[in-house]
Amino acid sequence: MAYASARDGIKLYYEETGSGTPLVFVHEFGGDYRSWEAQVRFFSRRYRCVAFNARGYPPSDVPRARAKYSQAIAVDDIADVMRHLGMRKAHVVGCSMGGSPR
Repeated sequence: MAYASARDGIKLYYEETGSGTPLVFVHEFGGDYRSWEAQVRFFSRRYRCVAFNARGYPPSDVPRARAKYSQAIAVDDIADVMRHLGMRKAHVVGCSMGGSPR
């Protein structure tokens, strides 16, 4: 299993496939990284695709403290996954909670 570390030490599970311009998929409240399976399968033919589980969604860590969750922290988590994978920039694709602006 592949994990990236968030700046506060939380482990974030991710899966990566394909090569090319990076696409990062961010799931909705009622799903997880698997919600993007069809899109990842299609786009990985031409793009480097990463789908990850947000904090609180196993196998990513599930912090108990409410202070460990916010939209700003979620944005930082996306940046931390990208940084871990050496991505300077990427197209970020989100649905519902995963597409909320900061």
